[in-house]
Amino acid sequence: MKPSESPPNAGVDAMNPEVLLLRIVHIVGGVIWAGTALFVALFLLPAMNQAGPAGAPVMNALIKRRLFTIVPTVGAITMLAGLRLLWLVSSGFSADYFSTREGKAYAFGALCALTGFTIFMLVNRPAIARLVQLGPQMAQASETEREALTAQLNAVRARMATGTKVIAMLLGLAVLMMAIARYL
Repeated sequence: MKPSESPPNAGVDAMNPEVLLLRIVHIVGGVIWAGTALFVALFLLPAMNQAGPAGAPVMNALIKRRLFTIVPTVGAITMLAGLRLLWLVSSGFSADYFSTREGKAYAFGALCALTGFTIFMLVNRPAIARLVQLGPQMAQASETEREALTAQLNAVRARMATGTKVIAMLLGLAVLMMAIARYL
Protein backbone atom coordinates (compact mmCIF):
# COMPACT_ATOMS: atom_id res chain seq x y z
CA MET A 1 0.00 0.00 0.00
CA LYS A 2 1.25 3.46 -0.83
CA PRO A 3 1.76 5.87 2.10
CA SER A 4 -1.00 8.14 0.76
CA GLU A 5 -3.57 5.30 0.76
CA SER A 6 -5.57 4.39 3.82
CA PRO A 7 -6.02 0.76 4.82
CA PRO A 8 -9.11 -0.96 3.36
CA ASN A 9 -10.95 -0.90 6.69
CA ALA A 10 -9.89 2.60 7.75
CA GLY A 11 -13.55 3.69 7.91
CA VAL A 12 -14.40 1.25 10.71
CA ASP A 13 -14.04 2.67 14.19
CA ALA A 14 -12.59 -0.12 16.36
CA MET A 15 -14.08 1.55 19.45
CA ASN A 16 -17.59 1.56 18.00
CA PRO A 17 -19.77 -0.35 20.53
CA GLU A 18 -21.33 -2.46 17.76
CA VAL A 19 -17.90 -3.48 16.42
CA LEU A 20 -16.65 -4.29 19.93
CA LEU A 21 -19.71 -6.42 20.70
CA LEU A 22 -19.51 -8.20 17.33
CA ARG A 23 -15.80 -8.92 17.83
CA ILE A 24 -16.45 -10.35 21.31
CA VAL A 25 -19.30 -12.55 20.04
CA HIS A 26 -17.30 -13.64 16.99
CA ILE A 27 -14.09 -14.44 18.84
CA VAL A 28 -15.63 -16.11 21.91
CA GLY A 29 -18.10 -18.02 19.72
CA GLY A 30 -15.29 -19.09 17.40
CA VAL A 31 -13.22 -20.35 20.32
CA ILE A 32 -16.15 -22.41 21.60
CA TRP A 33 -17.17 -23.73 18.17
CA ALA A 34 -13.74 -24.50 16.72
CA GLY A 35 -12.35 -25.63 20.07
CA THR A 36 -15.18 -28.10 20.55
CA ALA A 37 -14.80 -29.43 17.00
CA LEU A 38 -11.06 -29.94 17.43
CA PHE A 39 -11.48 -31.56 20.85
CA VAL A 40 -14.15 -33.93 19.56
CA ALA A 41 -12.16 -34.86 16.43
CA LEU A 42 -8.76 -35.25 18.06
CA PHE A 43 -9.63 -36.66 21.49
CA LEU A 44 -13.24 -37.51 22.27
CA LEU A 45 -14.28 -39.62 19.27
CA PRO A 46 -11.01 -41.59 19.17
CA ALA A 47 -11.34 -42.32 22.89
CA MET A 48 -14.98 -43.35 22.52
CA ASN A 49 -14.13 -45.60 19.58
CA GLN A 50 -11.36 -47.21 21.61
CA ALA A 51 -13.81 -47.77 24.46
CA GLY A 52 -16.19 -49.60 22.11
CA PRO A 53 -19.69 -50.15 23.51
CA ALA A 54 -18.62 -48.46 26.76
CA GLY A 55 -18.46 -45.17 24.81
CA ALA A 56 -22.21 -45.21 24.13
CA PRO A 57 -23.20 -43.78 27.54
CA VAL A 58 -20.83 -40.84 26.93
CA MET A 59 -22.49 -40.11 23.58
CA ASN A 60 -25.92 -40.39 25.20
CA ALA A 61 -24.86 -37.96 27.94
CA LEU A 62 -23.59 -35.47 25.34
CA ILE A 63 -26.88 -35.71 23.48
CA LYS A 64 -28.88 -35.21 26.70
CA ARG A 65 -26.73 -32.18 27.55
CA ARG A 66 -27.61 -30.86 24.05
CA LEU A 67 -24.00 -30.47 22.90
CA PHE A 68 -25.04 -31.11 19.29
CA THR A 69 -27.66 -28.36 19.49
CA ILE A 70 -25.79 -25.76 21.52
CA VAL A 71 -22.49 -25.85 19.60
CA PRO A 72 -24.11 -25.48 16.13
CA THR A 73 -26.20 -22.61 17.52
CA VAL A 74 -23.01 -20.95 18.76
CA GLY A 75 -21.53 -21.59 15.30
CA ALA A 76 -24.48 -19.91 13.59
CA ILE A 77 -24.31 -16.88 15.90
CA THR A 78 -20.54 -16.71 15.34
CA MET A 79 -21.01 -16.71 11.57
CA LEU A 80 -23.72 -14.02 11.74
CA ALA A 81 -21.48 -11.79 13.86
CA GLY A 82 -18.60 -12.41 11.45
CA LEU A 83 -20.81 -11.61 8.47
CA ARG A 84 -21.83 -8.29 10.01
CA LEU A 85 -18.19 -7.49 10.83
CA LEU A 86 -17.19 -8.33 7.28
CA TRP A 87 -19.97 -6.07 5.98
CA LEU A 88 -18.68 -3.20 8.10
CA VAL A 89 -14.98 -3.74 7.35
CA SER A 90 -15.54 -4.22 3.61
CA SER A 91 -17.80 -1.18 3.26
CA GLY A 92 -20.81 -3.27 2.30
CA PHE A 93 -18.97 -6.18 0.64
CA SER A 94 -17.03 -3.91 -1.69
CA ALA A 95 -15.26 -5.72 -4.52
CA ASP A 96 -12.22 -3.50 -3.90
CA TYR A 97 -11.89 -4.90 -0.38
CA PHE A 98 -12.13 -8.51 -1.55
CA SER A 99 -9.39 -7.91 -4.10
CA THR A 100 -6.94 -7.31 -1.23
CA ARG A 101 -5.06 -10.15 0.48
CA GLU A 102 -6.85 -9.32 3.73
CA GLY A 103 -10.26 -9.48 2.07
CA LYS A 104 -9.41 -12.75 0.32
CA ALA A 105 -8.19 -14.29 3.57
CA TYR A 106 -11.32 -13.29 5.47
CA ALA A 107 -13.52 -14.56 2.63
CA PHE A 108 -11.65 -17.89 2.53
CA GLY A 109 -11.99 -18.23 6.31
CA ALA A 110 -15.70 -17.49 6.12
CA LEU A 111 -16.11 -20.06 3.33
CA CYS A 112 -14.30 -22.68 5.43
CA ALA A 113 -16.57 -21.97 8.43
CA LEU A 114 -19.73 -22.06 6.32
CA THR A 115 -18.65 -25.32 4.67
CA GLY A 116 -17.88 -26.88 8.06
CA PHE A 117 -21.28 -25.82 9.38
CA THR A 118 -23.00 -27.23 6.29
CA ILE A 119 -21.19 -30.57 6.65
CA PHE A 120 -22.32 -30.77 10.28
CA MET A 121 -25.94 -30.10 9.32
CA LEU A 122 -25.97 -32.50 6.33
CA VAL A 123 -23.72 -35.31 7.61
CA ASN A 124 -23.12 -35.27 11.35
CA ARG A 125 -26.52 -34.13 12.61
CA PRO A 126 -28.38 -36.91 10.71
CA ALA A 127 -25.73 -39.39 11.91
CA ILE A 128 -26.35 -38.35 15.51
CA ALA A 129 -30.10 -38.75 15.02
CA ARG A 130 -29.49 -42.25 13.61
CA LEU A 131 -27.31 -43.16 16.59
CA VAL A 132 -30.13 -42.08 18.90
CA GLN A 133 -32.51 -44.40 17.00
CA LEU A 134 -30.14 -47.35 16.94
CA GLY A 135 -29.42 -47.35 20.69
CA PRO A 136 -32.84 -48.57 21.88
CA GLN A 137 -33.11 -50.94 18.89
CA MET A 138 -29.83 -52.60 19.92
CA ALA A 139 -31.10 -53.12 23.46
CA GLN A 140 -34.24 -54.92 22.26
CA ALA A 141 -32.73 -56.81 19.30
CA SER A 142 -32.22 -60.52 19.02
CA GLU A 143 -28.70 -61.85 18.41
CA THR A 144 -29.16 -62.00 14.62
CA GLU A 145 -30.76 -58.54 14.48
CA ARG A 146 -27.98 -57.18 16.67
CA GLU A 147 -25.34 -58.10 14.09
CA ALA A 148 -27.11 -56.11 11.38
CA LEU A 149 -27.67 -53.18 13.74
CA THR A 150 -24.03 -53.26 14.78
CA ALA A 151 -23.00 -53.02 11.13
CA GLN A 152 -25.31 -50.00 10.70
CA LEU A 153 -23.97 -48.47 13.90
CA ASN A 154 -20.38 -48.86 12.75
CA ALA A 155 -21.18 -47.29 9.37
CA VAL A 156 -22.87 -44.31 11.04
CA ARG A 157 -19.94 -43.89 13.45
CA ALA A 158 -17.46 -43.98 10.55
CA ARG A 159 -19.45 -41.38 8.59
CA MET A 160 -19.66 -39.17 11.67
CA ALA A 161 -15.93 -39.55 12.41
CA THR A 162 -15.03 -38.57 8.84
CA GLY A 163 -17.40 -35.60 8.93
CA THR A 164 -15.99 -34.51 12.28
CA LYS A 165 -12.40 -34.62 11.02
CA VAL A 166 -13.28 -32.57 7.94
CA ILE A 167 -15.23 -30.05 10.03
CA ALA A 168 -12.34 -29.70 12.50
CA MET A 169 -9.89 -29.13 9.64
CA LEU A 170 -12.16 -26.51 8.04
CA LEU A 171 -12.73 -24.68 11.32
CA GLY A 172 -9.00 -24.80 12.03
CA LEU A 173 -8.41 -23.13 8.65
CA ALA A 174 -11.11 -20.55 9.40
CA VAL A 175 -9.45 -19.70 12.72
CA LEU A 176 -6.06 -19.43 11.00
CA MET A 177 -7.43 -17.07 8.34
CA MET A 178 -9.18 -14.90 10.94
CA ALA A 179 -5.95 -14.72 12.97
CA ILE A 180 -3.66 -13.68 10.11
CA ALA A 181 -5.86 -11.87 7.58
CA ARG A 182 -5.27 -8.35 8.84
CA TYR A 183 -1.50 -8.85 8.70
CA LEU A 184 -1.33 -9.95 5.06
